[in-house]
Amino acid sequence: MRHLAWLPIAMATALLMSGCGPDANQNSITNRNNAISEFQVGHVLEAKEMFQRTLSWNPADPEALYYTGRIACVEQDWINACYYFQCCIDADPSFPTAREWFIYAEKLAGVNLRFIPIPPQRK
Repeated sequence: MRHLAWLPIAMATALLMSGCGPDANQNSITNRNNAISEFQVGHVLEAKEMFQRTLSWNPADPEALYYTGRIACVEQDWINACYYFQCCIDADPSFPTAREWFIYAEKLAGVNLRFIPIPPQRK
């Protein structure tokens, strides 16, 4: 029975080490903001890694999805660009310029890639 006394401590330690602690959301936001800065100065590979980390913490982060789509455009990976822009629009239908970038990437991909219709833009 004595070994059960360590169970709550072990569980709390595992949660904190896995990034699920109280600062996980703040880490995700900080990482995302740093990734945006890296992208804006042209450090695409660094930004891509950072956005992937952000999405591993929060898969529905519209900004991380949008910028991951922009990185796919830089890489001329039009199908993945469409995927990330569509996910961004699904996460936040009012996200600025996501529709325009989606239409641009879809045109360059040469196929209709809308797996969910894009809702009309709200005013």
